[in-house]
Amino acid sequence: MVMIQDFSKALRGVVANPGFALLAAGTLALGIGLNTALFSVVNGVLLAPLPYPQPERVVSVNTAFVDEKRNIPRVTGGDLLDLTAEPGLFESMGFYSGGQIGVQMAGGAEFAGVQFVSPGFLPAIGVAPRAGRWFSDGDTAGAMVSEGFANRNFGGIAGALGQKMTVDNTVYTITGVGGAALDFPRNTDVWVQWSSTPRNKNRSAFNYRAVARLAPGATLAVANARLEAVGTRLAAAFPADNKNKSFIAVPLRDLLTGNVRTTLFVLMSAVALVLFIACANVANLLLARASGRSREMAIRAALGASRWRVIRQLLTENLVLAAFGATGGILLAYWGVDFLAHLAPAGLPRAANIRVSGAVLGFAIAVSVVSALLSGLTPALELSRIDLIESLKQGARGSTAGRRANRLRYGLVVLEIGLSVILAVGSGLLFRTFLSLNEVELGFQKDQVLVMYAHAPATSLEQAVKATRTFGELIAQLGHLPGVQNSAAAMGMPAGDYGSDGFYEVDGRTVEDPRKGPHALFRLSSPRYFATLGVPLLKGRDFDDRDGYDSSFVAIVSESLARRSFSGEDPLGRRIRCGLDSDKWMTVVGVVRDVRSLSPAIAPDAELYMPLSQHPFMANELQIAMRVASGVRPEGLIEAARNVAREVDPSIAVRFTTLDAMLAGSIDSQRFRAYLLMVFAGVALVLAMAGVYGVMSYVITQRMPEMGLRMALGAGPWRLLRTILGGAVWLAATGLTVGLAGAALASRALEGMLFGLKGVDVPTYLEVAVAVMLVTVLAALGPAWQGTRVDPLVALRQD
Repeated sequence: MVMIQDFSKALRGVVANPGFALLAAGTLALGIGLNTALFSVVNGVLLAPLPYPQPERVVSVNTAFVDEKRNIPRVTGGDLLDLTAEPGLFESMGFYSGGQIGVQMAGGAEFAGVQFVSPGFLPAIGVAPRAGRWFSDGDTAGAMVSEGFANRNFGGIAGALGQKMTVDNTVYTITGVGGAALDFPRNTDVWVQWSSTPRNKNRSAFNYRAVARLAPGATLAVANARLEAVGTRLAAAFPADNKNKSFIAVPLRDLLTGNVRTTLFVLMSAVALVLFIACANVANLLLARASGRSREMAIRAALGASRWRVIRQLLTENLVLAAFGATGGILLAYWGVDFLAHLAPAGLPRAANIRVSGAVLGFAIAVSVVSALLSGLTPALELSRIDLIESLKQGARGSTAGRRANRLRYGLVVLEIGLSVILAVGSGLLFRTFLSLNEVELGFQKDQVLVMYAHAPATSLEQAVKATRTFGELIAQLGHLPGVQNSAAAMGMPAGDYGSDGFYEVDGRTVEDPRKGPHALFRLSSPRYFATLGVPLLKGRDFDDRDGYDSSFVAIVSESLARRSFSGEDPLGRRIRCGLDSDKWMTVVGVVRDVRSLSPAIAPDAELYMPLSQHPFMANELQIAMRVASGVRPEGLIEAARNVAREVDPSIAVRFTTLDAMLAGSIDSQRFRAYLLMVFAGVALVLAMAGVYGVMSYVITQRMPEMGLRMALGAGPWRLLRTILGGAVWLAATGLTVGLAGAALASRALEGMLFGLKGVDVPTYLEVAVAVMLVTVLAALGPAWQGTRVDPLVALRQD
């Protein structure tokens, strides 16, 4: 009953002071809404269970390198044979490999996410099909497709069952259609049946990924102990390949979200700071309002209300404000989720799970209660310290209590400024990182390049050689399209989906441990590729028509590889080989400038370029680059290029993008972090400046008699303005000191996300300091100017 009375009185107070209630609830709504929206991302991506039966039992089996204390989500074919044969290790285990390749159907060819999966893959995941059945050992060539693929190509789920499609010249029969839960690996449309025995059985090529389901009752620790024992046994049996190599089971959810976990935790910490600033702002509002309620509290105390009773009533009022704030915050969160989904990088895992769910609403309620306590406890304690005699006088509270309340107000504003400075420095560092990534020297010209991904089915040497000839014809015809200045192809364009890497060997030099030999990125390219992308040829020649499959093998090396392996020597004419697809020695015929192939954020590495025509097995899926004339939109040539590909060979699957878009996609995460932190920092700074404005307005109101006296004694408006703004500068300087010190500590968490900057970047810190000082003075200028316009006689009467 007492609680009902408290809430009833609190509601009447909100109705009686709508302006104050709207301001306080709106401030809390902003903090609660931002936290709720971002938590919806964290919950959907990191916390929500996978949509599989008993998802905690589904794991990824990784290779662990004991001496390097790291692991990778890949295993070799030889190791897979031993792992799958180990009795009782897992209830089921499968392996898979794939990517975006062409699928041929009666209506034509299209690119799709295709995974070749062994029989144990689907039992390990354990998701029932939406329609039909999983393929089984009894099927010779079965396939599963996604619901979206079925709708696009067969008019629906029922129309897809029993249909034929071709992947790499093998005809598969669709036995079932998977639902939304079977989105693994991400963006997969087709799962085709693979043998239970890996094709490549060596123990040095990590060509496969493995997924397993823990045995009933087994824990992750038990499984990892078994895997460690298997690793020890294989290291003894195969010391050349398995020395210092073991295996580890990692929860599949951790594998899917590992790349974004740190980013989301940093953003969640940032938005929590925004909430603290909002709470400090509301606390300041409550303290300002408290000066007018001391007489009310004194009367309550005189009528017998205990201090706890007063605090409880005040906190109840704040809970009501927080409830209104939560309502507004949840409405804001619905909009915020859409904004975050739009801003999120394309590779964000489990993005379909991002929504305002029951768990998110529960989080919003919990944050609202915490906000009510954070913003209301200090004002409640302050207001409950009642000097009964003094409070019943018209002068309200005594001077000691007034000074104490002012110190609290100043302290809260300093806290707001300090926290906003931490966010501003963090956003400044990340934004400068993003700008640096867009301005870094790439080693090639990214603008005006249309990229066609193309895949031709080929499983035999004869088919692969034919595919390279077909691609040669396609490249030539694309080069004659109006507006196209040059065309060429590669397997491994910068920031693209294709590529390979591994160790290489220089003729005449031996390496004791091949795994510690020189390493490079492997690329295939056609003639004119370097000219098309604007990569300077530093020495020697480009590939040309003389570099056919039956000719002597040749290679072009990057300047980093030349420095590493031929330092002080001329690399031209030297011989080199790698394990891409052949053990033939290749003669170096050219040296090209380094390029940032993986991403603008990753420094150039050694690269080994080989002719497409001499490596046909790896050249049936490639990227064709078309350099477009200035003033011509690359996207405007897509339909014409598609028609050319269809005329050359309708079985070739194609999709289009631009080199600029590929590079932008490679730094999506950096853009996401920078933009979001800038939004949070902007909101935080606005709230902090609102706090400065409120405190200065209150202080000037309290000091009206003093200012009237000063003006009566001859002080001019500018002198008063300077005195008042001096107080604002002191607040800003104190907040800056606290904030910059906190930013120096917090920036350590960002160092792994920075590019070309250190955590303590002096220009960024100076820019933030100047901006905060300027905005603080501007926030105080309005109240200060009003204070200088007071009529001395009116002000003196208020004393």
